[in-house]
Amino acid sequence: MRALKTKIKGLKKPQFERLKELSHNAKNLYNQALWTLRETFEVTGKYFSYPQMDKAMKQVENLEGEVNYRLLKSAVAQQTLRRLDKNFKGFFHALQDFKKNPNKYPGKPRPPKYKQKKPDNLIYNTCAFQVKNKVNIAKEPFYAELKMPSGKFFLMAHQIIFVQLVVLEKGLEIKVPSNLWNNDIKQVEIIPKPHSFQAIFVYEENIDEFKKITPNDKVMSIDLGLNNLATCVTNGVIKPFIIDGRRLKSINAFYNKRKARIQSTLEKVNGRKWSQKLQNLTNRRNAAVNDYLHRATHVIVKTCVENNISKVVVGDVAKSLNNILLGKKTNQNFVNLALGQFVDKLSYKLGSHGIILEVTDESYTSKASFVDGDKMPKKYNPKAKKKQVFSGRRVKRGLYKASDDTLLNADANGAYSTHFKEE
Repeated sequence: MRALKTKIKGLKKPQFERLKELSHNAKNLYNQALWTLRETFEVTGKYFSYPQMDKAMKQVENLEGEVNYRLLKSAVAQQTLRRLDKNFKGFFHALQDFKKNPNKYPGKPRPPKYKQKKPDNLIYNTCAFQVKNKVNIAKEPFYAELKMPSGKFFLMAHQIIFVQLVVLEKGLEIKVPSNLWNNDIKQVEIIPKPHSFQAIFVYEENIDEFKKITPNDKVMSIDLGLNNLATCVTNGVIKPFIIDGRRLKSINAFYNKRKARIQSTLEKVNGRKWSQKLQNLTNRRNAAVNDYLHRATHVIVKTCVENNISKVVVGDVAKSLNNILLGKKTNQNFVNLALGQFVDKLSYKLGSHGIILEVTDESYTSKASFVDGDKMPKKYNPKAKKKQVFSGRRVKRGLYKASDDTLLNADANGAYSTHFKEE
């Protein structure tokens, strides 16, 4: 199963308003069910199971005398209640674990919160939507100025366009991306955004389209960073290569500069901090970052498949940077680049080919020398009394020197160290 997220385009005003109404009803149902569960739990000490919750919410009315459950399709209302049931079970599990291991948590787990102004997502399974094909003929002819040697002009007939639609209800339909026309769509999730909607299509992937890699001893190790987004090395399979990260930094620098300028003007003129112009700027920035990350991960996956590499090791940047101050600018860059998205995209793409992805702690990998075989602690301990000493050192930015004066790329050294640390 795979998922494709896209912005819904081409909605007419009645369709847009209908989606807003449905997402608002889903939020009301979620909050109403949450209130009922919390009140029941406080009085009786018992928790409603999902079947009991589903049966009860079919009868509970809102302040207007309507049943929120009935304002949605049954399948959509059930998915909303299932999501609430999952959230509550996660809360109970965390609460039990907190009693046994309180040090794992920054505080006592709290029950699910009410949704305030933001509408809720709508989840349609195969019982709640239909997929149909449609041929559109343009109302006005599409004229092509095709000039023949004789000097005559020929006009094209009407333009014919084939589209595939997901029908959520009568009068409410959304277009299916063309790359999913031949796939079996299992679920559609509608996500409300400011002034727009996004759709996540969950579909069954064709396994035969992906070349499977059999397990072997070929391994690729990746060091994630800023200027060098991904430094990739292997255990002798191919030469190391680097995927540039400066393009992402440039996108973020432009975004931060424009955002600061617009927000400054907004605060002075209107006393606000957000506007539609800022939202459009953010959407373009997110789309550009998402596109670049997809292209970068595609290069890595393609390289692994072509060279029969069955395992990829990547450092967990998020955990390694926990409680570490790298400076205001560097911290901002790491946060904005969202390297976790890179790992997520790489994970599902490698999984389609049967390639294993292992995420490991990369503490000390940039300081240790893989040439000298330095041993590293498994995790970073800020309270450690004994300072770790390694054989090599970083001479300058991007250059590392081992104890025998061997010079190598600092990120490549980090990637090799990550590989040996995983072993």
